[in-house]
Amino acid sequence: MAKDVIAQQPALRDATWAKVAYAIVAIVCFASLLWGFFNEQLTATPGLEWLPRLRLRMEFNSIPFMLIFVPATFLLYTLARGTRLANWLLALASLGIYATVGVIYLVPLLFTCLFDYCVGAFLARSEHQRWRKAAFAMSVVVQVGLLCIFKYAGWLSGELNAAATALGLGIAVAQVSLPLPPGISFYTFHTLSYTADIYRRKFKPTGTFVDYVTFVAFFPQLIAGPIARASELLPQIVRNRPAASPQECERAFTLIAWGLFKKMCLADNFGIIVTQSGEAVMQYPGSGMGWVYMYAFAGQIYCDFSAYTDIARGLAKLFGIELTRNFLTPYLAHSPSDFWQRWHISLSRWLRDYLYIPLGGNQHGRLQTLRNLTITMFLGGLWHGAGFGFIVWGLYHGLLLVLYRVLPIDELLQRTLGRLGKLIAIMLMFNLVCVGWIFFRATPTQLWPLLASLMSFPSWHGHGLLLWGLTLFGLPVVVTELIAFRHGVEFVDLFDRLSWPARALLYLTLFYAVLFFAARSQNEFIYFQF
Repeated sequence: MAKDVIAQQPALRDATWAKVAYAIVAIVCFASLLWGFFNEQLTATPGLEWLPRLRLRMEFNSIPFMLIFVPATFLLYTLARGTRLANWLLALASLGIYATVGVIYLVPLLFTCLFDYCVGAFLARSEHQRWRKAAFAMSVVVQVGLLCIFKYAGWLSGELNAAATALGLGIAVAQVSLPLPPGISFYTFHTLSYTADIYRRKFKPTGTFVDYVTFVAFFPQLIAGPIARASELLPQIVRNRPAASPQECERAFTLIAWGLFKKMCLADNFGIIVTQSGEAVMQYPGSGMGWVYMYAFAGQIYCDFSAYTDIARGLAKLFGIELTRNFLTPYLAHSPSDFWQRWHISLSRWLRDYLYIPLGGNQHGRLQTLRNLTITMFLGGLWHGAGFGFIVWGLYHGLLLVLYRVLPIDELLQRTLGRLGKLIAIMLMFNLVCVGWIFFRATPTQLWPLLASLMSFPSWHGHGLLLWGLTLFGLPVVVTELIAFRHGVEFVDLFDRLSWPARALLYLTLFYAVLFFAARSQNEFIYFQF
């Protein structure tokens, strides 16, 4: 049925009527947005006290970012002549918008860029393997050391003090309290892959230091990825990039609009259900609301993170840069390995190429393979954050990978039951992933009540509103995922196959959906904390 609705790309895509339709959509959307925003602000506060709310922030779902920073940067980029000037502009714009989070955070970012740029240059020139190995080891120690100091030192010192107190040892570790630079987990992986590829002779450094800063700090992917490879992104940065064509601008707009819809209409509303169902579990332990909590958070984190990726890809496309895809219907995976080929794809590839394979991969027998899988997923969980919940979540997925490697449940089901077996394998894997999200999200006081709550089922009586909310916001996710799975692409990729009137209507629908159904509270993206 979806094939009947989705037509091939029409030849009249750039016809005059199409341009007129898009212009009308843009005018209606922009006028509605301005009217709604200023009407709300001016009636809520006297005078011009709403002006501070226009403070520029590095948040994709903020009005100043989308209506001031992005258009201004795109206009200046379009006017820039030559690759060097364009990259200077992108580097300064990226550092400038990052500084709105905190100027002090520029220090570790710029130090990381300068240090690894110098190490990369040395690795490329040196032929002495012993010195090359020492330089690469120093790069790993410095980058991982910075990440550990900023991300884990405070948590570890707190846990050591708590353990010492519980054991009555009478000793105390100095409490470390350092602010976490946003995006440090992501840009650390960017720089580590850069030096690793040069060390392995898989990549030769190209471009100037400004080009390298643009690669590391490029604002669409700086805070929450996708995790870029130097071999994929740097060649795009150093080449001469023409101004985006109307078709590329429309494609960028499509990705941004779809991402904002998923974030503001779906993810943020799922978040409200997660909070309220979590409170219900603590108040009524036998209510079965753990199921609502589990499925709502599964919807929230997927819509939130994939929305960020869509917006990042759309923003990058405005500047002639193609970022890697990060999701491909992950909740329709039939096994743990299939899930990690569909979920946070850039992280999965990084862990595989720079951790799992160097550990030995699957080349040294089954026991070594199982060990390597467990270590990789343990460190993958720890990468997400300082806390036992992330560690347990990583080990849980490592255990699933080990279990399916020893006993391929999905293959057994498909072999014995055919298509029905594959459906059962998908449903089983989805629920196993959802259980893992409880470890990822729940606080220590919530964890056991939530797991115990899964022993019963929720009732419509008393909690019907939350169940209706889960159904209402879950239905678009289910439908779009099934359509995308059937076509083997992301759902947003199917927009290009619609006729121009259908696309114009779709953009208008997305805009008004965001305007009227977005959650009232503006929440930052979940992966900003990593």
